[in-house]
Amino acid sequence: FLYSANSLPCRMKRLDEQGTRGPKLDYERFTLEAINKCEPLSEFQRWQRHPSAKVPDMLAVERFQLSADFCSFLSHSNLVPVSFRRMCLLFDVWDQIQQVGRGRISALQLEVPRAPNALLSEVLSTFQGLSERELRRPLRVTFAGEEAIGQGVIKEFFQVVLRSFIGGSPESMDNADDDDGQGTQLFTCNGQRRAYWFDHEASNVEAFRACGILLGQAVLNSVFVPNIFPRVLYEKLLQDLDSPCARKLTLADLANVSEEIAQSLQRVLDYTDEDIGAVFGDLAWQRPDEVETDDQLSQANKKAFVQAYVDWFLHARIEKQFEPLSAGFRAILGDSSLLRSMVDAVQLEKIICGGAVPVDVAAIQRGAHHEGWTSEEELEYLPIFWEVLADFTEAEKVQFVLFATASDRVPLRGWRDLGLTVQKNGVGDDRLP
Repeated sequence: FLYSANSLPCRMKRLDEQGTRGPKLDYERFTLEAINKCEPLSEFQRWQRHPSAKVPDMLAVERFQLSADFCSFLSHSNLVPVSFRRMCLLFDVWDQIQQVGRGRISALQLEVPRAPNALLSEVLSTFQGLSERELRRPLRVTFAGEEAIGQGVIKEFFQVVLRSFIGGSPESMDNADDDDGQGTQLFTCNGQRRAYWFDHEASNVEAFRACGILLGQAVLNSVFVPNIFPRVLYEKLLQDLDSPCARKLTLADLANVSEEIAQSLQRVLDYTDEDIGAVFGDLAWQRPDEVETDDQLSQANKKAFVQAYVDWFLHARIEKQFEPLSAGFRAILGDSSLLRSMVDAVQLEKIICGGAVPVDVAAIQRGAHHEGWTSEEELEYLPIFWEVLADFTEAEKVQFVLFATASDRVPLRGWRDLGLTVQKNGVGDDRLP
């Protein structure tokens, strides 16, 4: 009941804020960590006996009756620790793999160079043409010329390859071996939110498919990847799995991708005069089937116009880029009945990316720039600043990062890349409280 109540929209908005800020309390506050003491395999097997069990939204039902299904932890997956839920999901995936492979599972061998372009070329050529059965195997990765193998190498590989995909990918398989740095950008970066979204002009289908495969393989290989995509991506992945936990995308989801466009659409919704069509025109977009070509924007249909624009922007506009990524993801995890029925976008994000990364003040300090300070002032004042910041509680550190950068996401390469600038604000004591 409390979890459902916590998910209700927050009516209070900050200045220029679009949509809602999400839950009042972080979802992790509801996690029952003691569940980690239980046996994941036994719990998964218990859930298999009640695969259709679903706890209703406690705020949406008039009556609720306890049943045997209610006794499965996984029926309450929103309260289950991400590590435990991830283990249950792995049992589900491994069960599917063993059924297809008749108990025989061999690793997918991958030897990659460290140079970004050459690494991408090797990954694309390895994945290209492989069936779902051939892809749905754990990876065995080595770096060319290096002897090291094992989980540490796997983790490093996912970090390196994801950065390479974010930075760009070879334009085609034919010229991917050229180490000239030329490539097609797959994603664009929202600098304020430190999140990446599809470049709607990118056309490298195999590269997007490989990205999806790697997101699924990260789960299969028990590796967390950096949380660099907005939650709407995981919502769309669940929609493609026909999950009952997937929800319709709204203006708040679009705001996580482009705040500027969301603000413009919110102005349309807030406008109350009858000349709304003359003021905002036709919104300059390619209309989908839900909106007739000759329909004009009016007070009566502005909500439908805005929602249709959201649908177009988050679906049709990036269809050519998202479909291969989703297909690659489904090739690895698509047969998981647990994923298809009991995981929502919040949980899927945590399964792939893990929980929140604690703010590393020491790393932020190493990457920070100082402006306007003399050498003597740096020695006298700045150590005190960093000492105070380091003594903050974890919640206060997150609030500080959010205040200073407008986002609480860790940068792709870690907290050192936050790029904080500590600037001296004038001289004298007049500015002190």
